[in-house]
Amino acid sequence: MGNVDADEQQIERAALMANAHSFISQLPDQYQTEVGQRGLQLSGGQKQRIAIARAILKNPPILLLDEATSALDTESEKQVQEALETAAQGRTVILIAHRVSTIVNADMIAVVENGKVVETGAHNNLLDTSTFYKSLFSMQSITQYYHTRLEATDRKALSIQEDSSQDHKQLDEPKESKRELKELPEKEQIQRNERHIFFRIWFALNKKEIIKTIIGSLAAAFAGISKPFFGFFIITIGVAYYHPDSKEKVAVYSAIFASIGVISLFAHTLQHYLFGVVGEKAMTYLRRALYTATLRNELAWFEKPENSIGSLTSRIASDTSTVKIIISDRMSVIVQCISSIVIATTVSMIVNWRMGLVAWAVMPCHFIGGLIQAKSAKGFSGDSSLAHSKLVALASESAANIRTVASFCYEEQILEKAKLSLKIPLSKGKSESIKFGIIQGISLCLWNIAHAVALWYTTILVDRNQASFENGIRAYQIFSLTVPSITELWTLIPTVVSAIDVLKPVFQILDRCTEIVPDRPDALEHESIKGEIEFLNIQFCYPSRPEVTVLNNFSLQIEAGLKVALVGQSGAGKSSIVALLLRFYDTNEGKVLIDGKDIRDYNLRKLRAQIGLVQQEPLLFSCSIRENICYGSERASEAEIVEVSRSANIHEFISTLPDGYDTLVGEKGSQLSGGQKQRVTIARALLKKPRIMLLDEATSALDTESERAVVSALEPMKLNSSGDTKMTQITVAHRLSTVINSDTIVVMNQGKIVEKGSHSNLMAEPDGVYSRFVRLQSLEGKN
Repeated sequence: MGNVDADEQQIERAALMANAHSFISQLPDQYQTEVGQRGLQLSGGQKQRIAIARAILKNPPILLLDEATSALDTESEKQVQEALETAAQGRTVILIAHRVSTIVNADMIAVVENGKVVETGAHNNLLDTSTFYKSLFSMQSITQYYHTRLEATDRKALSIQEDSSQDHKQLDEPKESKRELKELPEKEQIQRNERHIFFRIWFALNKKEIIKTIIGSLAAAFAGISKPFFGFFIITIGVAYYHPDSKEKVAVYSAIFASIGVISLFAHTLQHYLFGVVGEKAMTYLRRALYTATLRNELAWFEKPENSIGSLTSRIASDTSTVKIIISDRMSVIVQCISSIVIATTVSMIVNWRMGLVAWAVMPCHFIGGLIQAKSAKGFSGDSSLAHSKLVALASESAANIRTVASFCYEEQILEKAKLSLKIPLSKGKSESIKFGIIQGISLCLWNIAHAVALWYTTILVDRNQASFENGIRAYQIFSLTVPSITELWTLIPTVVSAIDVLKPVFQILDRCTEIVPDRPDALEHESIKGEIEFLNIQFCYPSRPEVTVLNNFSLQIEAGLKVALVGQSGAGKSSIVALLLRFYDTNEGKVLIDGKDIRDYNLRKLRAQIGLVQQEPLLFSCSIRENICYGSERASEAEIVEVSRSANIHEFISTLPDGYDTLVGEKGSQLSGGQKQRVTIARALLKKPRIMLLDEATSALDTESERAVVSALEPMKLNSSGDTKMTQITVAHRLSTVINSDTIVVMNQGKIVEKGSHSNLMAEPDGVYSRFVRLQSLEGKN
């Protein structure tokens, strides 16, 4: 996106400068690897490095870096920082940062407070003249920060078990055979269910709706009488004009026709009303069931390209409305047409059975045309639906990331992608349109031939005295006026077939059995956990990338109530441990145990209710601050909301807002800054009073003072309701200042543990990985 005309060398050079080339080269498809919706397949640090490479490739005269390295590990941050300093040569750079280490080499540092610049100057000058900047610098000094917190820390033991004989190989052979065996019965089930979709569109209709459907069908059947009735009596009226009392007879017939018109008005209104109500309810039931089934699926299912946000939105909002179209707009007319055909055939046989037989003899002309139309329309709609699904996904993603699109002036390229997504279906549509036109012409040709045969045979019957002129014309007129119903029937049937085709993916989602069922096993009572965690020989790779091993024979034991920190380079597998604890994914091999019990034996909803999560990217919903904090804890009192807000250091800010806690945050929290959003999500997690707290880069978007206040608030967490143990806390972090007071720090690399111990123990090894990280982050050397 930074430069659409860039060649491979330029792209690799930008990736090298952003320290992204090394991890991209390890991927199976390298630079062609699909990152998934909103970059789901990458870690936070990997996404940030790609974003930096994109900005570097643009080669702009002004470079804006808004917390550009907040999600990077220490080593990557240093390398990227050096690359950014090289890239900054000859251009204006504005840097927004909470980490002082990223701005010490800036030509000018502006200290902003309450929307005003209060101090400016270089790093060394501000250290001498600014008390605020000096205190900020001191707070971020790891050595000083550690000593001030060390005294208040209780020493606890953490037992960590790791299998020493680990295979250092990153790539493992994917378990394709298991996957294929699992998918086989699912595919067979889908094929069986596809045959019964028509009967399933009457989804979850109760007895009242069935009765309404029957009454509506009777009204539609009665409405179908008008055309045969008119066909029967039109010749009678024509003959009546030649009778002496024609005026009276025509008046009677006219009154009868008017009565039939009024009755038809009532019948049409009743049929469309009842079918409309039934169709609306069927659509509502299906939409609700589809939304429920979608939310029940495991996280890996959402990462598949066909289950993108745009595609799922299209299915839930648009595809389900097809049910209403079939029932409300199609079925009532189909019943009416069938009624008209049956009545016309019966009356025609009574009037003159020979003419009735001939009418049915030429009927295959209409059937053949209708069947060809149905088959062509079935294939005609499939490509169109797929093309629009891709377009909706593209539009959804570009709208969600409109700031990035606008900043890179990428609107034209997005439109080009939209055109490309429609190019193949458009060319196919042209050829299909010609075919469809020819088929329609053949159908109408057969329709006219059928009329010609019927008219010719009428003359034969009259000539042989096998029918009177009046009955011969009457039999023909009944057939002639009913043929449009036959044509309409065979026009509607292809649209119903096409609509059923659109619904196939919807019912596939409904029929799919999720691999991680949230409600099993059934738990009648609330099963409370202590928070003891154990990973036993975990082998794990993401379902979307089975060839890349993320955790390799990983073993770790954590006692209840301890604070454990996971540190390491981006992509080391730290966030994957958090995902496995929440059972977003299942392991390929090994077990995850909580309180000695396999996580798969817990009721997942009850278990997750006792686990708090704060992610690196704070996600808020388009509602008030109060509703966002209460998300998942709707029964919380006002006092509890204020208490957790104070703990998350957000209460004072909320109190300054005009509407306080009732302030709307906008879509995805667009009305709040990154730090404010992150503090709201921390308050939301604290309100759950969890037994296990998972912090995945939870303070990356906070300034130093807020970070220190939040970390301090998390330390003396109150005892749980049972009063016997504290909360178990697992922290994933790149800022070592947030984890140095942890009971044990686990250093990871390529899915394995390379070091473990407390901060002081790890620092005792000067050549260790952790010691190197600390030295890289220490600001004392730069002072």
